[in-house]
Amino acid sequence: MIRWFIPFLFMTVSVIGQEIGTDTESLLKRKFSSTTKLLHKPPRPFFQGRPYNLEFFSDLPKDSVETLVLLFKTEENLEYREVPLEPYRGRYRFRYDPKLYPGEEITYFFVAVTKNAGIYAIPVNGDGKLAPYYIRPVDPIKYYESITPK
Repeated sequence: MIRWFIPFLFMTVSVIGQEIGTDTESLLKRKFSSTTKLLHKPPRPFFQGRPYNLEFFSDLPKDSVETLVLLFKTEENLEYREVPLEPYRGRYRFRYDPKLYPGEEITYFFVAVTKNAGIYAIPVNGDGKLAPYYIRPVDPIKYYESITPK
């Protein structure tokens, strides 16, 4: 019995690792349940040339979480970058700096994998498919000119 269980265990772990690691396309095609266990609000306005903290909150019990990651890309980078997130004062965050990751736009989403092989993602659309956040930074001068009464 143990002989078949160990290979099965390694096979299961490697499949989960592949889903998060190198096979982002399968994540984008996968269906996820709509849940309130993950929360993120994109920073608005998102100004050009300024670093931002992309903050993410999770209602999953910490002892059940195996991995929490941010996957993001800019138009200059064709592949999603995977960034493992660590807890920081009750939330998870990544400091996005456009000097380190240049581009005119950023596309990103968050994924959480639990130890019981559950997988959650945000944002998802009504069909349960991932709908990554897409942000095009704005020029701060033009932004404030547009909202200032004349």
